[in-house]
Amino acid sequence: MQLYDYPEYYEVAVSYRDLEKEADFLTSAIERYSAIPVQRVFEIASGPAPHAEALVKRGFQYMGLDCNRNMLDYAIYKWRHLRPQPLFFEADMIDFAHLPQADFAFVMLGSLYLNTVAEMTNHFNCMARVLKPGSLYFLDWCVQFGDRMKYATSCLTSEINGISVESRFNTRLIDPAGQMYEEVWTVNIDDHGRHQKFEMVERNRAIFPQEFLLFIESRTDFEFVGWWQEWDFDKPIDRSSETTRPIVLVRRK
Repeated sequence: MQLYDYPEYYEVAVSYRDLEKEADFLTSAIERYSAIPVQRVFEIASGPAPHAEALVKRGFQYMGLDCNRNMLDYAIYKWRHLRPQPLFFEADMIDFAHLPQADFAFVMLGSLYLNTVAEMTNHFNCMARVLKPGSLYFLDWCVQFGDRMKYATSCLTSEINGISVESRFNTRLIDPAGQMYEEVWTVNIDDHGRHQKFEMVERNRAIFPQEFLLFIESRTDFEFVGWWQEWDFDKPIDRSSETTRPIVLVRRK
């Protein structure tokens, strides 16, 4: 079993985020750059759908996609009171179709797991079917800037309702030619004195800036809008930037 199979623990582990502030920023991205009015927003790798309530409160209908059944069941139950009621779908991010169309899409915390160029192509083909022309696709921490992928480590501790979660992240580039890196997420849980430990090892392919630009330019259905750091539209990324939590916006043509 992985931490992803325990949605309540996962939710505590990532609770350091300011969800209201992030929902405000997503709304401002829509107001600035969307070419169409937005009613339905679509999250890739939605997990427990932490932004669902904040986005519904701002007048949107929320739709989430995830491949983990436990996460989906948890989110469906947790957000059953919201109106309009959120929509959830179980599918892999590189192969989904026949979903209701959306006016805005987003993926958080680098959760775009695409291990080959073919998988990236398949993902954007799926997104082109779901997103209406003029809508935005917001990618958080999905494009890798600078040399930080060589090795990185961090530690976070969070606590909610007596459940304490310590997370340690180690990231390293393991195949420079293949742009593959490895993430090791070690999580120690203290649930009112009951202790559990999880260690997740995931391999992912880094998407570098120039490659991403060329990929978008090669497509006829998306266009590049811009990229910024620290979730701040006053901080566009340029070649001299030391980037922190980069975001990227593309628009469906």
